[in-house]
Amino acid sequence: MMSLSLYASLLGGWLALALTALLATGATQALRVLLAVLFLVLCGVAGGLSGDVAGCMMETAPALALCVWVFGARHEPGNASRGAAVLPFFLSGIAALAIALGRCDLLGLFLGCGLVARLALAIGPRGLEQDGWQVLRMELCGLLMAQGGLFVLQAGWGHMQDQAGAILLVGGLLLACAIMGRPGQAGPGWNMEILAVLPVVARAGGMWPVLLPVLTFMGCVCLSWVVLSRRERISGGGYWAGWAALAAGLPDGGMGGLPLAACLLVMACMPLSDALPEGYMTWPPFLPGMAAGLVLVGEMGTMAPVAFAAGASLWPVLAARGRAGHGGRPLVQATLLLVIGCMVLATVAYRVGRGS
Repeated sequence: MMSLSLYASLLGGWLALALTALLATGATQALRVLLAVLFLVLCGVAGGLSGDVAGCMMETAPALALCVWVFGARHEPGNASRGAAVLPFFLSGIAALAIALGRCDLLGLFLGCGLVARLALAIGPRGLEQDGWQVLRMELCGLLMAQGGLFVLQAGWGHMQDQAGAILLVGGLLLACAIMGRPGQAGPGWNMEILAVLPVVARAGGMWPVLLPVLTFMGCVCLSWVVLSRRERISGGGYWAGWAALAAGLPDGGMGGLPLAACLLVMACMPLSDALPEGYMTWPPFLPGMAAGLVLVGEMGTMAPVAFAAGASLWPVLAARGRAGHGGRPLVQATLLLVIGCMVLATVAYRVGRGS
């Protein structure tokens, strides 16, 4: 098992190396591919040595999201897009560090670093538009809310105060990740924050059990927000963030963190292109269906009404996907989802076999 200090040092070294190399060489495609694959191997080896399959999936989710972005994004040549090309590497690195450390009090620091990086990218002649600045303001408000909620939880003033602090913490973190109310993709690497936040908050649920029902409630809010919104296109990222929040609110039972890990892998494989077909969803190539099934099974054992409500949200999303026609789904992405879904299914079968 790799020690935490060694793993954090390796992640910090990779982050420093990646930023220096990308800024010095102009962020060429070959260098981006090499750094992304190296990052995936590092996270995979560290997670595999831990012996926890669900934890390994969560730790590799930021690296997988970075690889999906590197292999699937269309990059413009020149210095104009250099900052946009470097930003996902920075966000994925600090996301992996946040998951490795697993401390809620450091989440604000890492999210603040990401906010500063986005702000630096936004300032300039080719920065973010009005929607992007709105997202930055929302992230800042979410950070302030989350810090206030964490202070209330750490103070331990009483059960009612802990409930209020949990609502502020979870709601503020979701706002800081720009899940609800995001007018559009504000920049590259938008899904890195939520990949880091939910595993840490789910782990903190063992210390503060009041966080679990708040996560379940916020997951239902995210699903309702996406499904009931009057947009022409259903946001796949916000929808799967709702499923991931539901999975994070499950107690640590027989399935462990597999539902959350599967949902995070789906979010990591989400495409980051602005020109998506209407109702585009990254299924049914096995992994998204497996993730939703794991969450529904877990919720049926704890809160059946929540499971029925979450299952009902599948209908409008599938209907919107059907109306979208047969848009071109990348073969590589579908194959990736199929392979990872089979791995999740094999892990579930193995754990069930050991339990029996």
